[in-house]
Order: sequence, then structure tokens, then C-alpha cells
Amino acid sequence: MHSSTAQNLSVSVWQKGEDIKKITGIILSGLIFLVCAYYVITYFQWETVFQIMIRLDWKWMPFAVGGAILLFWLFRTLRWFVLLKAAGVNVNFFLLYVIVSMSVALALITPFQSGEVLKVELLKKTGALERVPGYGIFVTERFLDLLVVLFIAAFSVLFGLSQFVDKTVVLTFTAFVLAGLAIFVVVIIRVSPANIFGRFFAPLQQCIKSGKTLITVLALTLCGWLAVTLGWYFSLLSISISLGFFEALAMTTITTLINLFSLIPWALGISEVSISSFLVYFKQDIALAQAGALMIRVYAVIALIMGFAFFIIWKFMSERRADAD
Repeated sequence: MHSSTAQNLSVSVWQKGEDIKKITGIILSGLIFLVCAYYVITYFQWETVFQIMIRLDWKWMPFAVGGAILLFWLFRTLRWFVLLKAAGVNVNFFLLYVIVSMSVALALITPFQSGEVLKVELLKKTGALERVPGYGIFVTERFLDLLVVLFIAAFSVLFGLSQFVDKTVVLTFTAFVLAGLAIFVVVIIRVSPANIFGRFFAPLQQCIKSGKTLITVLALTLCGWLAVTLGWYFSLLSISISLGFFEALAMTTITTLINLFSLIPWALGISEVSISSFLVYFKQDIALAQAGALMIRVYAVIALIMGFAFFIIWKFMSERRADAD
């Protein structure tokens, strides 16, 4: 009886600790949002910024930007297709492209891009995938994204931002994170496939153990992030902001990490502050840098509109499939 009471007490303490962490995270994210929103509203040179934005070059925004978004979604779909195939799941590629496009667009407005789990639920709805391995593949994708983004960020910082950042700090931070990921991988490989945790992490285990699959999905992940960088580059080019290759990579990846860990939906405020700060570092005029930050927001809006278009396609395909049944 005493043992049961002690166990219940420990569970209660753990739950309270988790609740405190959640509340602390929400409060911290809220404070960051308020500070960034105040800065954007108060210090952005709105009149000059709007004058810059209305003179945008239409061949870059939205046309070239739209093409870069479609290319990014293609690489994401190819990666998901390879991971599904490795798990023994076969899905129509066009259907998968529509589902991935919708979910990636939705991820833009959700904390930590969690909206991307929509593709797991939609694939489950079609009967092509079970929920547990589906979420396991999703976790595998997040692991690959973190690994590649950290690599790109460290690489581009060292070669594109070395005048602003201490290389020793960057290398130390990258080594620390990679060591943590290595420990995570060693633990995951040893998880038994007989229990639910083993089933959940089975896609990641398969990916790590298969050299061909691992190299393929890493290459597709890298190409996906290069496509995102291309979209940001075109967005800035539409208002005559021209960056070097490593500068664009650094800004895209580091800002993405900041946005992710802020846990603020759509990274409102913090994205504008971080991007405009980067552009000022890159010797851009303050008003032009602020306009550039807002053009990246326009990039996200275009992605959302395109995602909604794919949602309409998905509804049409679902109705046709229902009529066929």
C-alpha cells in the first residue's frame, strides 16, 4: 500500500513538473512575441517599407517564388516516398504530392511545424498507412531536418558570416548538438522492435541501418532546404536585395531554427526581427532590410494559398474516389 501511494505521488509530482514546463514555455513564447511585435510596430519604417514593396518585380514574386515552393514540396514528397517504400508502404506518387503539399503549407502556421503531421492522418484515412509507423516516419523526417539544417547553418556561418560570429563558438555548439544526436541514434538502434516504441522508431532504425536509404533521404533533405533558400532568395530579389549564396543559406537556416524553437505560431514578429537584423548585418539599408523581412512573410502567404489550392485538389480526388467505391 505504501509502495502504491509513493508511486502515485511520484506520478503526480512528474505531471505537475510537466505542467509547469508547458506553462513556462507558453509564457516565455508569449513574452518573446510581445517584445518582437512591439519592435516591429514601433521601429519598422512602414511608409518607406510599403513604397519599396509595391515596386516589386513580378517575375520573381510570385512566379519564381511559386516555382521554388513547388520544387521544395517535390523534394519533400520524394523523401516521404522513399521512407514509405523502405517501410514497405506503396502510395500513388501524385496523391502523396498533394497530401505532402497541404501538410507542409499547414506547418507554416503551427508551432514547431507540427501541422505537418496532417499527412500521417490523411494517409491513414486512405488506408495506406498505420498511425504508429506513420508518426515514426514523421519523427525520422524531423531528425533528418534538424541534422541537415544544423550542418548547413554551421557551414554557412563559417564561410559566410565569419566576420560576425566566433568560429570557435559555432564549432563547439555544432559538435555538442551532433554528439547529442549521436547518443540518440545509439539508443534508438538498441530499442527492441517487439514493443510499441520499437514499432514507432522502426522507420528511423531502417533509415540508419540502410546506407542507401540514409544517403538518399539526406540528399533529398539537403535539396529541399536549398529549394527553400532559393524561394527566399527570389523573394528578396523581387525588391532588389541581392545576397551571396552562403549569406542566403545562413539567413534561411538560422532564422528557421530561431522560428522553430520560439514555438510562436507562424513565427509572428520574431521572424521579421531576425530576418531584418540579418539583412542589416549584410549591409542593407534598414528600411530595405525591413521590407525584405516582410517579403519573406509574403513568401509564406503564397505557400499557404498554394497549399489551399492543393486542398481543393485533394477534396476533388477524395470525392472521385468515394464515387468509384
